[in-house]
Amino acid sequence: MRRRALLASAAAVSTASLAGCPTPPWTDDPTTIDGAELTFRREYDGDLDVTESGGNDVAELRRRLDEDPPRLVVAGSLLDSPRRCYRVTPFEAALDDGTLRLRIVSEDDPDSDVDRCSDVAEPHPYSVAVAFLEAPVPERVVVRHEDETVLEERV
Repeated sequence: MRRRALLASAAAVSTASLAGCPTPPWTDDPTTIDGAELTFRREYDGDLDVTESGGNDVAELRRRLDEDPPRLVVAGSLLDSPRRCYRVTPFEAALDDGTLRLRIVSEDDPDSDVDRCSDVAEPHPYSVAVAFLEAPVPERVVVRHEDETVLEERV
């Protein structure tokens, strides 16, 4: 049930243009999961260095535990299809057993009417901020891109 609510909220959230693919303006309206507030954006602040990571699908954890409320931010980048307009979207988010689990997937951009986009070899950035309003900060964070685990780290 929580996952369906998250997916419905994520589907309603749009983003700025990615790699030349037209999309409507984006918002950062948060979604609540298990006492935490999740905000998904199809951008990040530019600190993520994809070239040093050794791959195109990467994610890193940024701890902001001194803020009120405490939060974790996952900045990532997913590389997908060079032939169609794609965008990244949260598919799954769960906070259980002391672990924050995020699964990010790429999907056809439903707002695009373009057959071929100029997104060849361009990663799709994203960030997920999770503020812990009522839930305790988890001990671990696991991030998956499609079916591949790209981050598994202790907080």
